[in-house]
Amino acid sequence: MELSGYPSIDKPWLKYYSSEAINSILPKCKIYDDIWNNNKNNLDDVAINYFDSHISYGEMFSNIEGAAKSFSNMGVRKGDIVAVVSVTLPEIIYTFYGLNRIGAISNMIDPRTSIEGIRNYIEEVSAKVVVVIDLAYSRVAQAVVGTTVENIIVVSPSDSLPFIKRHLYLMGNKVSIATGCFTWREFIASGKETNLTDTEYIENECCVIVHTGGTTGMPKGVMLSNENINAGAKQCDLSGFCLNRGDRWLGIMPPFIAYGICNSLHLPLSIGMELIIIPKFDPNTYDKLLIKYKPTHIVGVPSHYQKVVDSKKVKNLDMSFILSPVVGGDGIKEEHEKEISSFLLSHGCGTNLIKGYGMTEICAAAAASAQMTYNKTGSVGIPFTHTTISVFDKETGKELTYNQEGEVCMKGPHVMLGYYNNDVATKEVLKKHEDGSIWIHSGDLGYIDEDGCLFIKGRLKRMIIRHDGFKVFPTQIENVLEEHEVVKDCCVVGHSDTVHSEGCLPVAFIVLENGVKESEGLTDELRSICERELPEYALPVEYNYIPSLPLTSIGKIDYRVLEKKAN
Repeated sequence: MELSGYPSIDKPWLKYYSSEAINSILPKCKIYDDIWNNNKNNLDDVAINYFDSHISYGEMFSNIEGAAKSFSNMGVRKGDIVAVVSVTLPEIIYTFYGLNRIGAISNMIDPRTSIEGIRNYIEEVSAKVVVVIDLAYSRVAQAVVGTTVENIIVVSPSDSLPFIKRHLYLMGNKVSIATGCFTWREFIASGKETNLTDTEYIENECCVIVHTGGTTGMPKGVMLSNENINAGAKQCDLSGFCLNRGDRWLGIMPPFIAYGICNSLHLPLSIGMELIIIPKFDPNTYDKLLIKYKPTHIVGVPSHYQKVVDSKKVKNLDMSFILSPVVGGDGIKEEHEKEISSFLLSHGCGTNLIKGYGMTEICAAAAASAQMTYNKTGSVGIPFTHTTISVFDKETGKELTYNQEGEVCMKGPHVMLGYYNNDVATKEVLKKHEDGSIWIHSGDLGYIDEDGCLFIKGRLKRMIIRHDGFKVFPTQIENVLEEHEVVKDCCVVGHSDTVHSEGCLPVAFIVLENGVKESEGLTDELRSICERELPEYALPVEYNYIPSLPLTSIGKIDYRVLEKKAN
């Protein structure tokens, strides 16, 4: 077939997919119904592996029903938004799908978020109920003062542990909760006699909110629908990955990011896999997790894989058990990609490192190099079966031809509904193109070759990506620093992480008001403000004082000059 020269018309990547995959119908149902329909005949299979406690699909569905009944008894109704402040625990899975059964929405929040940040997320959606991990309870208790919150449910990592392990955890982690708050067990007991009525499925309703800075800076609530999450999971299944019932999925990604809730939770459960939950992932123990669990599918950011390559513990480990070693969350240098792929192949893994590409606003993934036939070095793969990706001129909005660099844009069934209560920001990234379709603008610079392989060359945005994949938004830090009365101006840029092979860390450049001199005491004050109002992963590693910010010829801040100074 002769190519037109435009990826969105030619879709050259479809040659790698079967007609059955291309023409498959994506699920049109609630996310709960999706996992129920796919597992109702295999209820004895293991759904969750939590510190070697095995929870079957039957038990999981029973616990989801218990959560749904208790939320309903508490007064949560269709369309209500419940704040969920936690890492991945079995109870968070029950919460997520239990709320979906009754038509409510999970608002996923990083438990490391500052008190002020948690309060903002709660007030933004007028949440009446908060589910929080015990280790973050004290901050949530302070954050809810004066808000709409009526009930707090405190979950513990010990709730699903056997008696002895639970007792040992509670001995070392004593958390006192106020009268009127519920432990998970008290919460479930409160709804046992409640009659449960599932809400009907309605197309394009929000089912979860995850937070991101998007492509424009400040954190925003990304609204994802049932169709979004189901389509993202189904397309992974159709797009060349070897995903099978009974496979073991190592779940190291947290539930408050799309990568975690969509790809590391709903995807494996929709297939019928055994989801191995790692609530608090330490990259330094990745090697031990591989040795212990021998997972079929693993995901991570580049630095995670580098830890495995450098580990002496896996030097002679047969890794033939790994079918899908997936990397995402950040770009990877070609030399590191080659090194990791060579390591995997030499240890019995039957594939190179599988790269993926996406963003929170498109359920974390839109392209991947799932098969060796199109797993080109430097490429993040080809678009999923029902997804179209192309490159456009940032100024004219015109689609570019093969191998021309421009802004990467995507369209498909898993593009978000929009940002919560923020139409202006939504319109900045969701735009109607000449073909009449709505495309999401990634803010990334890249190109597509004649085979349909996507290459990411850089970022049009200023986002800083850490070695662990967490995204830091300079404007968020700058706004906090500028709260101090002596800070006249400031700019935050990325500094290469010298400890890890990939990633950057935030560095602040500060201009003080006239007559104010820099001092250790001032730096301590600024550091204290940041520690109070920012999550720990967003804290600047350096505070530098300069007379003025460098400017470009047209008067804009010259970030590149500061980046060079920082590095």
